[in-house]
Amino acid sequence: MNSFQNLFEAQKALFATNVTRTHEWRIEQLDRMGRMIKENELALQSAIARDFKTASQEYIFETVASFAETEFQKSQLKAWMAPTEAPAPRALAESGHKGMVYRDPYGVVLVIGPFNGPLLLLLRPAITALAAGNTCILKLSDRLSATSAVLLDLVPKYFDPRAVAAVAGSREETTELLKLPFDFIFFTGSTRTGKVVAHAAAENLTPVLLELGGQNPAVVDRTANIPDAAKKIVWGAMAWGGQWCTSPGYAYVHESIAEEFVAEAKAALTGLFGEDPKSNSDYSRVISAREVTRLAGLIDPAKVIIGGRSDPAARYLDPTIVYPVAWNDPIMEDEVFGPILPILTYQTLDEALDRIAATPHPLAAFIFSREQKTIDRFISELSFGGLLAISSG
Repeated sequence: MNSFQNLFEAQKALFATNVTRTHEWRIEQLDRMGRMIKENELALQSAIARDFKTASQEYIFETVASFAETEFQKSQLKAWMAPTEAPAPRALAESGHKGMVYRDPYGVVLVIGPFNGPLLLLLRPAITALAAGNTCILKLSDRLSATSAVLLDLVPKYFDPRAVAAVAGSREETTELLKLPFDFIFFTGSTRTGKVVAHAAAENLTPVLLELGGQNPAVVDRTANIPDAAKKIVWGAMAWGGQWCTSPGYAYVHESIAEEFVAEAKAALTGLFGEDPKSNSDYSRVISAREVTRLAGLIDPAKVIIGGRSDPAARYLDPTIVYPVAWNDPIMEDEVFGPILPILTYQTLDEALDRIAATPHPLAAFIFSREQKTIDRFISELSFGGLLAISSG
């Protein structure tokens, strides 16, 4: 029998009682989640820092934003639960009919958490699922030994396991979980693993939300505020040790301003992290020695503008800028997911948009320009998950 069968059946049984559909039950679960985060905030932050997020603003953000999500969901819950009227075809409306939307919970939800958002990308999806009247099984990341240990201890203290349960393990345990007929699966991670999750879910016709990554472009045109663009892109590429799914994956700069942008980016990196980033606690570590080795292998020493040093044993890689980079360089074959910023150049906006459009759709995209028509074309001609358009003077 599947090692998670009993837990799964217990959550199915609770959902079948219809108690999870009530406003009272949902509020109680959100209250429990909020208390778990707030009453153990320091323990959670310390664990996240031990795992890899040494930057204080990053581990504080994990707990503060997750707690804030419980409060926001509670404030909106009654309105979200209320039936809403939907437009009906004229013939039906004129004959006295109307359409209504009733939001129905799915049932038992599996949330597979990644390492890079220890709380944000695990608890926030769970908070949403609970607010919608579902039960949750949380699959913790095996790459977060400290954070996962704290959550394994805390979750049973705050929740009935029939409502919320946390389970540990690696690939084998995840494979067992995916054999069960969950009612919904939320996964954050790589495209490669996302395909595995989607395939397993298809066996049970389970709906899936896949939050994947990609090569997120940051385009800088000739009209942009270059120092401002350089600082924002460098910070975005290096925060969280570069291990964030919406980080700029590369800077795509008009050739007429490339040299100036490179100089400003180099200055911005030193201004953010100092001459010795390794001793700066506000610069987070890479998740593992193996990842450091992988990332170091992507760096062409001949193209390093700043950084480039690595220490796998310390899970450290310099924040690194490489230039000039071409589309056929190894570093551009896939999402970098580390503190490396490749800088490429383009000649015309048509060229830039065509080249970006030829890549898989990114999760995020950035455009730095003072020309609204350029921003409008970027938005209308490209597909991406989220956009940041900056036209600062």
